[in-house]
Amino acid sequence: MTSHDPTPRTIPDTAPSAPLKPDEGTLQTRARTALAVERTFLAAERTLMAWLRTSLSMISFGFTLAKFFEYMQGQRGEAIVGRFGATWSPRIVGTAMVVVGTLALLAAVVQHGRRVKALRYEGLTRQWNLAYWIAISVAALGAFALGSLVLD
Repeated sequence: MTSHDPTPRTIPDTAPSAPLKPDEGTLQTRARTALAVERTFLAAERTLMAWLRTSLSMISFGFTLAKFFEYMQGQRGEAIVGRFGATWSPRIVGTAMVVVGTLALLAAVVQHGRRVKALRYEGLTRQWNLAYWIAISVAALGAFALGSLVLD
């Protein structure tokens, strides 16, 4: 058959007896993709833990600040007045810190959950997520601290 021959070529109808095995390059690509998904998951966990540390600091600082100012007011028997005549409200300052810390942590938990869901679509296997459950626990403690400040 020459290159100018108009006769069509036929493809044999026989199927291979064994399934085709992926070549070495395909296997390496799959392994790299799986590792990239795992690394992305670990980065998302580190981000959640950073939000956890920040929120825990805000919650504990706000609660301590509120209780400290209440103690100071109890010792003095009057409101604490700043240099420029502003009266400091310990309950408002402390409660605001606790609210911001708790809401930030809840937002971080929701964002983390969405990222993990997207990574599962990309092939991430189901696994137990310690940072997620610790963050939920600390958010619950933040809610209890907020309740303590509001109901006290």
